[in-house]
Amino acid sequence: MEISVQKSDFLKAIALVGGVTALKNQTIPILGNILIETSKDETLKVVGTDLEIGISTQIPVKITKEGSITVPSKKLHEIIRELPEGQIEITVGKNNAVNIKAGKGYFKILGLPKEDYPKLPEYSQKDAIEIPQAIMRDGLTLTFFAISRDETRYVLNGVLVSIKENKICFVATDGRRLAFIDKPLAEKQKNFEMILPSKTVQELLKVLTWDGNVKMIPLQNQVVFEVGETTIVSRLIEGHFPNYEQVIPKDEKTLSKANREEFLQAMRRTALLTSIESPAVKLDFVKGKILISSRSPNLGEAKEEFNAEVNGDEIAIGFNPHYLIDVLKNLDVENISFSLTEPDKPGLIRGKDGYLYVIMPMQLN
Repeated sequence: MEISVQKSDFLKAIALVGGVTALKNQTIPILGNILIETSKDETLKVVGTDLEIGISTQIPVKITKEGSITVPSKKLHEIIRELPEGQIEITVGKNNAVNIKAGKGYFKILGLPKEDYPKLPEYSQKDAIEIPQAIMRDGLTLTFFAISRDETRYVLNGVLVSIKENKICFVATDGRRLAFIDKPLAEKQKNFEMILPSKTVQELLKVLTWDGNVKMIPLQNQVVFEVGETTIVSRLIEGHFPNYEQVIPKDEKTLSKANREEFLQAMRRTALLTSIESPAVKLDFVKGKILISSRSPNLGEAKEEFNAEVNGDEIAIGFNPHYLIDVLKNLDVENISFSLTEPDKPGLIRGKDGYLYVIMPMQLN
């Protein structure tokens, strides 16, 4: 193989696919490599996988001699990152030696042949579901932070994506909070449901933009996403997602409307004086305002207040501040509504476009 490639294109591609390579896999060392392979149409295919998720992307390249090689992902990224801007010459010599030249610099690293590299699954476009990237990006952004990190609750380690006719909904929960949004689709689609692993969601959010469409192709226990020149293939989480609809509160005794940014900043400041022993902040919903306070025996205390529209019963309730910060910083709205029933019952935050965020209360010391 003998090619010439622009540094900026190559660096972007190896950073993207290198994010999924299994750098610590001792049993299959080649999973720490990325595959680079020339295509007939003057493009270079760059692939990374850890067997759970695979990413393939294409960049323009000048090909003198066709070929392929797998190269250690981390080391290649470190070298390319430090090279000067401009063209990089890459050739593959004897014994899979990869020679890299740029300016007056020269590097040689050892690769492994393509034959030992896992192949990404083949698929047909006939089952493709096309969805605007903006809908996919927004849905994943507003639910991703509520994914459970507890590996014993494997089914909650991802985002549920459900398509029913002309509607798509996204749900994530860790048992202490739940984020939900559903969005209308312009065209009726085939019904489809999947639980996308956390890592896949992270990788998708790196490539999704606010324009154009993303293609979703369901396979058995897997799904393929096509976004421009990039393809992501992921295993799905198997199992039944809990019935989230029964968690969403139907009643409200107190309804408040407040400025999201004011709420967020007050919450961030009061969270500074919480601790492992006293993790909750107290929220008092009273006429015309919300009071937020925190107290930690070994640290001290904090109090904040801001104007809000509060209708119904006055209530004092405790919450984990970080769960509130997560939703407040991700919502793209000026004002939010927060409805409550009892101090020991969950609260419900509403954003725009049918967004719901259920949060379980905490006991106040």
